[in-house]
Amino acid sequence: MNEKGYSLVLVMLTVTVFFIIGVTILSVSIYQAKFTQVRVEDVTSLHDAVKNVEETVAELKAKVEQLTLSTPTQLDLDLGNAQAGFLSELIKRHSVTIEDITDAKGIVRNKLFTRVFRISAPYGNKTVTREVIITNAPSFLKYALGSRENVTLNGGAYIDGNIYTGKDIYVTNVTNYIYNSTLYSVKTTFPTTSEKSILFVEGNRYACDHGNGARSCYTISTAFTKNMNDFTAHSLSFQYQGPSVQKEQDDFIDVNFDLTLKDKLLSAAGIDGFDPSKQAQYQTLISLPLSELVEQIKSSFVTVVVNDPSDLPTALESAIASGKSIFLDTSTVPYVDITSLTLNDEQWLIVNGDLTLENAGSSPLQMKGNMIVLGNLTITGQVAFDSTVYVNGNTSIYNTTISGLNGKEVVLLTKGELEIARVNEFTNNFSFTTPNLKGFFYTDSNAMIYAVGSYINIEGGLFARGNSSMIPYTDENGLIVNTYRGETNDNGTNLSFQTPISSEEEQKQYARFVVKHNKDVFINRGLGLPLVKQLAVIVDEIRVQ
Repeated sequence: MNEKGYSLVLVMLTVTVFFIIGVTILSVSIYQAKFTQVRVEDVTSLHDAVKNVEETVAELKAKVEQLTLSTPTQLDLDLGNAQAGFLSELIKRHSVTIEDITDAKGIVRNKLFTRVFRISAPYGNKTVTREVIITNAPSFLKYALGSRENVTLNGGAYIDGNIYTGKDIYVTNVTNYIYNSTLYSVKTTFPTTSEKSILFVEGNRYACDHGNGARSCYTISTAFTKNMNDFTAHSLSFQYQGPSVQKEQDDFIDVNFDLTLKDKLLSAAGIDGFDPSKQAQYQTLISLPLSELVEQIKSSFVTVVVNDPSDLPTALESAIASGKSIFLDTSTVPYVDITSLTLNDEQWLIVNGDLTLENAGSSPLQMKGNMIVLGNLTITGQVAFDSTVYVNGNTSIYNTTISGLNGKEVVLLTKGELEIARVNEFTNNFSFTTPNLKGFFYTDSNAMIYAVGSYINIEGGLFARGNSSMIPYTDENGLIVNTYRGETNDNGTNLSFQTPISSEEEQKQYARFVVKHNKDVFINRGLGLPLVKQLAVIVDEIRVQ
């Protein structure tokens, strides 16, 4: 009898256990089903939000590219706003919010074609946003590095931003340099880019893996000559991380340097090409040769001529107070020995001759305001810029640190050669977060950059438009970057090198040439940016907040 009772209890216990297990499995299944459903709905919601924002950007871009550049006021009429017009139609069609943040960015609306919009769409409790900038700025400002001709990357550069090459690109793991007039090559790493970088290449791609004799990327005699037999066509080599490769879909908006220089001179003289009352005068003057144009408008400026450099600060202070743009003759004072120069918003400093900028003391020379140098420009020492600078001659940047002023930067455009050399020479303290050249540097000619002994860290960009002439000591044109990855020292008879001992991912921090792109230039530089007669849309990355 007792045994039957025990059996009944055992059976009931077993049934209870299986019942609990079954209920648990059922609960888990229901929870997983609900979780899966929520996850599917979450992914679908994100996809829809991104799709709505992307379609809005695409339609806005198509609209802007069809607009005729007339006046800033007309641009606002063409675009409308959130209540009426084209932007209102986009908001209704794609269920997005378009916020005009142009004024909040400090942009002078009635004088500039720059507009900034924040496009957003809801995603659950979050929001998908993307900022777009409409501007008539040239295309070179969109890229961290590039040329309308060829681009050659020799050695272990690090590039955070997009690269543009109008023709071919060459990538090697060897860097070339010149020491005491003798040409040398040393093996190093291939370059590295950020994971978001894009290479826009219109021509072919070539890579060479230097093999210490088995394969040699260059023959060295009186020049560095490529051994094309050791370059692999339709190929690229990057260390650890390389860019995605695309064809540029947008038209490349070039800089007409000569026309832009004359336009800025006329703007400095108060002759605005978009002012209907001054159109005839503007068209007559801008067609003149540069020297004749300067003579015609010289009376619109306040002229500064000093024989003693010590008199220059007071003379400039008086000229700034006049409110007019300043015409500085440097035939007697080519070296501007001042601690700071702050121009009013629409004032320009026009330098008639060569100019050397260098800080006199331990603090950086502070330059706020736009400049035109009709001769050559040399920058050395510590200089802080909030400026756009046009140089009709050559520009030399050496033994210098160029920082931003007021959270801004310099955009420097030179018609002639751009030389960047001896920047933080043999410095072996590497920092991604501390640039030593803050700005965009453009040359209408070719450019050769040596960052073998130097340490060059640019926050902004570097672009050489290029021409058909060959860069000295090479068989190439466009832009050539030579750089080592690791420590470099001068032992008195040559350079010595130390390869970093770390993983491939970590080695990028030892790059002696670093470029990080910065889109803020489209907003910061305003009236100083080069003249182009075409609008473009610059798109920032998508953010989920």
